Amino acid sequence: MNEKNAIEQYIDNINENILPFIDYEKLHTSYKTDMVYAKGILNLLHEAMVKAYGADRLDWRDGNDGYVVIPGVVRNMKNGNICLALLDLDLNSSGEHWGTDFLCKYGIITQGENEEQDKQITELVHKFYVPYDYCYTAVIPCDHHVDESTLPKELKSVINDFHKYKVDLTNSPGIPDENSKKPSLLEGVREAEKEIQEKDNEKEKQSTNKKSKPEL
Repeated sequence: MNEKNAIEQYIDNINENILPFIDYEKLHTSYKTDMVYAKGILNLLHEAMVKAYGADRLDWRDGNDGYVVIPGVVRNMKNGNICLALLDLDLNSSGEHWGTDFLCKYGIITQGENEEQDKQITELVHKFYVPYDYCYTAVIPCDHHVDESTLPKELKSVINDFHKYKVDLTNSPGIPDENSKKPSLLEGVREAEKEIQEKDNEKEKQSTNKKSKPEL
């Protein structure tokens, strides 16, 4: 059996121990207020990254042949909305950015078309956060796409002091008991979709002329 690479170790770890236990409503509120909870979650994701890759300073030799998934923060260029994210980078191409997973009110939403996600929610999240500036908790000298000196002050603030904040996810209201199966990233998204669909169905019963839309 082949040994898991660093990316697989990282994703398995956060899927098992972090992502299912985040209070995403609280996280969304944190974005709009003091960012304390958001910074604590980012710190957990960062610590998991260091454990998987062996350091917080990365280059083309890390990850899977230079391809890495790391935690970061995005900020909409137009409206200033902030969101934690998991960023896909190719360190063989000077840090070229390939993908983003937003940690938002509805869980983990992947940028771009994804048949596993509700289309309406995906479009809403894109409208709320895209286009964006981004930065990450790792140190990547070879990345020519992110210049810390020109980052928006809101991103600098998060990256400069996130390590000071801690979150105890054992007190999270969403933790399953020992006999329950812990949800994966995609299962969490499906559960959010199910809840939204149930709410929509209930509202459609009440009014055939009015269709509800998700909000952020």
